[in-house]
Amino acid sequence: MGSAKVGEVFDPAYNRYDEGARYLYEGEGHELVLFWRGPGPAEVEGFRSRPVEVGLFTHGPAAFLLYKIQDVCDWSEVAFNVHLVPEGQRQLPNEEPGDRGRLRLVLVDADDGVVRARRIVSLDKVMTQALRHCMAEQARGAFNRLIYDAAVQEVFGRFRDGDALAAVAEVVEPTLG
Repeated sequence: MGSAKVGEVFDPAYNRYDEGARYLYEGEGHELVLFWRGPGPAEVEGFRSRPVEVGLFTHGPAAFLLYKIQDVCDWSEVAFNVHLVPEGQRQLPNEEPGDRGRLRLVLVDADDGVVRARRIVSLDKVMTQALRHCMAEQARGAFNRLIYDAAVQEVFGRFRDGDALAAVAEVVEPTLG
């Protein structure tokens, strides 16, 4: 996880990002980094304090972490597969049944690369195990980037937006914190 504090550059190698999101598991925790263009004070405050819901949808080698921040952002998604993380940096969740995983949320201004907000929430026990199982299955399987990309595009072609994807997700749970 980037160690940049609020007000610091997220990664000194970059000063601009495309809008979007990045999800991965590292440092014994889940991390969702949101790259938004010019987040305003209301978005930053909402990011820090409003309830967060998360979901999981899988389709072949592609999995999608769904997220919604009440009154800040509607259901959105980020596709992932553990094979996209360099092998030397790849970690798999080790949460035991009954554990609640930690989800670190980081808001980065895509225009200048500065961290605008950080937050940690606790995942529901069901979501924690769903992510653990999904990543373990991905790690056990062979990976073909073309098949992964096709699966991602198929999902985006079939579901018109994050709301539609959340409606068919395997798991949708509120977080704590």
